[in-house]
Amino acid sequence: MTEKNFQNYQRGFTLIELLVVIAIIAILIGLLLPAVQKVREAAARMKCQNNLKQIGLGLHNYHDANAVLPPGINTGIPGAHFPDWDRRGWALFILPYIEQDASFRNLDARARALASGTASGHTIDGWVGFDIAVSVFQCPTDPNSPKTQTVAGNQQGAHGNYAACAGNTYVGGTGENLNGTFYSKSKTRIVAVTDGTSNTLFAAEILVVKDTTQHDLRGRYNNNIHGGTIFTTLNPPNTTLGDQIQSGYCVPATKAPCATPGSTTIGIYSRSLHSGGVNGLLGDGSVRLIPDAVDATVYRALGSAAGGETATGF
Repeated sequence: MTEKNFQNYQRGFTLIELLVVIAIIAILIGLLLPAVQKVREAAARMKCQNNLKQIGLGLHNYHDANAVLPPGINTGIPGAHFPDWDRRGWALFILPYIEQDASFRNLDARARALASGTASGHTIDGWVGFDIAVSVFQCPTDPNSPKTQTVAGNQQGAHGNYAACAGNTYVGGTGENLNGTFYSKSKTRIVAVTDGTSNTLFAAEILVVKDTTQHDLRGRYNNNIHGGTIFTTLNPPNTTLGDQIQSGYCVPATKAPCATPGSTTIGIYSRSLHSGGVNGLLGDGSVRLIPDAVDATVYRALGSAAGGETATGF
């Protein structure tokens, strides 16, 4: 080959070299994707933790203004409505303390009109924006969140991924006088949490489920008289046992099963799609990842406010 021809010669990739490059790229992508997913999950879990911290601040600020914590459910579980028309719960009462004052004013004006007899229906019927999902109540790890719709023709407002702790027993009956901090008609004072705020759960994550031809009321903050916004620590997080909502308004889903319809007990469990556990808000405002494998006795102790149990090692 002459020097001139050699200079014009351009060497290409062989088939083997091309396959090697493709294999290397595939390996790099395979290594990169799990890392990206872990970063996204870490960011989502941090967002959930920050949401719970904001909820904790809202609860404590409500207590500062009212000398008690908000009721878990403003009425009794159906059978003891008080008053039946005002079906707000803990999440709606803390709206002014999580920068949602305009929404609360609209809702409260409706409640006052109902109380004075100048309006009829339920509180949620006239609330402007009741189907808007408040970002503080949404966990980005849950693909079904935000949930703003119910079955066609029966819009009952937005749902969220956090429930308040009613104790370590089933709700049952009217849902009153349970051993946790938030239950039907509760008006708990911080000083009544004698187990210590650092040893008592105030709130934790739950999963929302899309409605089909049947409502799923877990996490429905409006018209929440059916027990879908308070949870029990009777069984550990992400238990395979099913949730039970009053009147059976429950649609089974992955990691969010339902109890057999017709059960006389009421209670939902804390659930999440985070790896290994759920985020929980303690009464002192701190947030911890509570593992699925938490000791059952310790977890039950976290649910009660004044049971005298020791809740350590979680």
